[in-house]
Amino acid sequence: MAKNTREAQTIAQPEPADWAAFQPATWDQLPDLGLYMDQVITYVEQQCRALYAQEKFLTPAMVNNYVKSGLVSRPNGKKYSRALLAQLIMICTLKQALSQDEMKKLLAMTASPDSNLNADQALEIQYRAFCTTQLAVWNLIATRRTQTSPLQAALEAAASKILCGEKIEQLAGG
Repeated sequence: MAKNTREAQTIAQPEPADWAAFQPATWDQLPDLGLYMDQVITYVEQQCRALYAQEKFLTPAMVNNYVKSGLVSRPNGKKYSRALLAQLIMICTLKQALSQDEMKKLLAMTASPDSNLNADQALEIQYRAFCTTQLAVWNLIATRRTQTSPLQAALEAAASKILCGEKIEQLAGG
């Protein structure tokens, strides 16, 4: 039994090589057709698998709650667009460190201020910036992974969370 548990932990945790290679799908790689909820869950889980050790990190109930809270745009009927997939990928990444309220503030602040853009165009700009930033941060962490102790990583995570909260409040306050 212990062997199976160890094997499951090994499979569930991303390997260092996976970290270095991990990057979110670009805007152009996201499906540009309406997906149904079960397809959305499968796609987003495939995209964000390296971020999670647990089996289910996105459920239909979660997606519905994100829509109700305004964190994710409403789908067109029962079909989810490329823009909604981008929003869910950002949320699944950010929810590792932020609450829903913090994500909502952060995503609202990083949205394009250009009023001449439609919602999908603004979201495309935001998602492209998100992907670029995520890749840079991910690569930085990957290079330091073997040099960082678990204690140091935990303390850096705590400090980063506090810093993020301060930055969000600064931007929200003007």
